[in-house]
Amino acid sequence: MDVYNGPHLFIKYEKENSRLICTWKSSPPNDVAYRKELIEYLEISKKIKPCQMIWILDKKTFKPTVATKKWVDEVILNPIFRSGFIKRRADGYDQLAFVFGQDISVLIQGIESPYTEFNSKYFATKEEAISWLNGEFNTKGSKGKNQNLEITFNAKDENGKVVFEFQEQSYKFDSAISLLKTIIEQNNFMKNNIDKYSSLTKREKETLKFITKGYANGQIAEKMDVSPHTIRTHRNRVWQKLEIKHFSNCLKYKCFFN
Repeated sequence: MDVYNGPHLFIKYEKENSRLICTWKSSPPNDVAYRKELIEYLEISKKIKPCQMIWILDKKTFKPTVATKKWVDEVILNPIFRSGFIKRRADGYDQLAFVFGQDISVLIQGIESPYTEFNSKYFATKEEAISWLNGEFNTKGSKGKNQNLEITFNAKDENGKVVFEFQEQSYKFDSAISLLKTIIEQNNFMKNNIDKYSSLTKREKETLKFITKGYANGQIAEKMDVSPHTIRTHRNRVWQKLEIKHFSNCLKYKCFFN
């Protein structure tokens, strides 16, 4: 049953599956149009209270601002999550599926989105998303064999950027996206914090490396053959230069030691 047909967004409801299927039939031209469509989606969701949702994103090439991405999480997705009508599966995922299609720009937008409380699943095709929600998705792969993720150099684009291609079995799409998301997050963190990290001395960097591995001051002192007092001094200077206050913030710098 069709429940909404807006300028850019089409929403269908499958009552027999308690499933809402949201499809971007065209890309919104700006943040205002994007937000208007999502407000309609929110009202429909609160009224119908479906147990499952699918978002088909392959036509949405528009890239919202960071402020709008945060607005989507705070105003749209997280209230739906807290309402509790989207059911959680036994495998720990909420019954919310995102279909990206083959447009890499759409894919990157999806995995760069801000935090949302949903533990959603990613798919390359609508058919696979539906199969997963129906509990029929094949997790054995081609001929039952587990093949490793393949990453190959493809070419350079018109802007001189290097293009890589990675190939993975369809049923591992979600795990491949999670890996790619981690790589992007680490890369962004390194770019945004390289100056702070470079301000550390060689000994401070060595101290930081042991800290991120979970060593206490006394253990680090033994490994670096210095006094615990010296390590406390190094640690304090690391905290000041990196502008961090908690141990959890320090762990983000692990990416510099991979």
